[in-house]
Amino acid sequence: MLSLILPEIVIAVAAILILLTGFKFKKISGYIALLGIVVSLISLFAIQPINTTADSTAAITIAEGIGLFYNVGLLAVVFKFIFLIVGLMAVIASLKYTEKFISAKIFDAYYALILFAILGMMVVASADDLLTLFVGLEMAAIPAYVLVATEKTKKGIEGAAKYFLFGAVFSAILLFGISLIYFSTGSLMLDQIGILCLGEDENLKLLTFIGVLAIMLGLAYEMSAAPFHFWAPDAYQGAPSPVSALLAGASKKMAFVALLKISVVFMVLFKFELSVMLAILAILSMVVGNVLALAQKDVRRMLAYSSIAQVGYILAAIAIFTPLGIAYAIYYIIVHAFMKGGAFIAAGALLFVSDGKIKNYDDYKGLLRTAPITAIAMAAFMLSLAGIVPFGGFTAKILVLVELFVQAMANNIIALILGIVMIITSFISLYYYGRLIKNMWFVEPEGMKHSNDENGEHNEQHNEHKEVKYDKFKEPLAFVIPMFIAVIALLILFYAPPFVEICTNIVESLGVK
Repeated sequence: MLSLILPEIVIAVAAILILLTGFKFKKISGYIALLGIVVSLISLFAIQPINTTADSTAAITIAEGIGLFYNVGLLAVVFKFIFLIVGLMAVIASLKYTEKFISAKIFDAYYALILFAILGMMVVASADDLLTLFVGLEMAAIPAYVLVATEKTKKGIEGAAKYFLFGAVFSAILLFGISLIYFSTGSLMLDQIGILCLGEDENLKLLTFIGVLAIMLGLAYEMSAAPFHFWAPDAYQGAPSPVSALLAGASKKMAFVALLKISVVFMVLFKFELSVMLAILAILSMVVGNVLALAQKDVRRMLAYSSIAQVGYILAAIAIFTPLGIAYAIYYIIVHAFMKGGAFIAAGALLFVSDGKIKNYDDYKGLLRTAPITAIAMAAFMLSLAGIVPFGGFTAKILVLVELFVQAMANNIIALILGIVMIITSFISLYYYGRLIKNMWFVEPEGMKHSNDENGEHNEQHNEHKEVKYDKFKEPLAFVIPMFIAVIALLILFYAPPFVEICTNIVESLGVK
């Protein structure tokens, strides 16, 4: 039965191996991390056929007298795959990014922390009790606090401080909620709590509701839903771009997995209350994320606010608590992992090739001519985030909107409000996504030498009938590969039926009706 947790074992062993060898062989730390993730992916595919249609809890014997209840169903397998793929993209990009922006003295710590963060996410995906869920969340969050500050810049340290201090507070709130649920039900097992809290004691029901509310607040912070988003812009802007990709592409998804597990358990008892809570978070996230993204000059900061808005779209699908709504939310989560993770890696690639100079919108002018591969990839990510064909973001957004208005026609006022807000804010987002594409594709580069003029001066008469050429940046393969993975994934995800079927199977396995 240990084969069921082999992916986690591989990641843990790779992280420990980096720490044991990194003090002497720091330069190979990244390749050890890369190998660990690849082997973990292979081992994950090996256990996938065990259970592909329904979630189950396996009793895994670690040693004599020591057992572990671990979920190895479709939900866990799919999200572990997402965590590992996004982690793979982040590690590949880090192989080059670390050369310029991170001290060689901490290479081993940097890659080990990435692996420990991924390990925590995988634990959350398979957690079948609230205590294991909390341990997994903290195992992923604590390395992230340190990773945000690894560039040792003022922005990075400030972002890490905010992330850590507020994270500690909301972790305590989350733990408080778990303790209240344990007090009112006498169990931490997710499959038992839903049955035990159906009693007639109103006081215990109130305690349970307060506990659920506290857990929701903790998870809302982790996924950076407004108004608990205040850490995200600073952390995403100050962190190394591969780390921002990991946080936006994987860490947020971990919080959604936890939210799905909790929501499904308490949906029977508090369906209306949970629906209203999630709808409020969704509306605030869509409005705050999109409106504040309009005012940003730094592209990574814009991507952070955009990520908050995308959280709102996903929460809108979950809030209506229909099987199709939750299935489409899971599909949106998968799509979002690639488009947001890819966007941060593209931003990191431009920082790398320009020695940290390409940060703001104006710096992106003419990138189609000076960094064509990255400009094309970034445009693909922006189009997907905006919900434009032919990328997965279009399909995900349309499916969520259709389900919202189907429920609105069935007199669900919450679905109607969410659908209207989603449409309005999606139109707002077109401006800041389109502005970036315009700068990259349709504006001439500034401050660049023409390759056909050694003195950097342009003779208009001489070049009147000649195409002007600009010096191009050398785009490293370490950034091109993860961007290529993300773009191909978004093109494949545009065709939704097979993926929606998987998501529907996950919903059925969760028991949502």
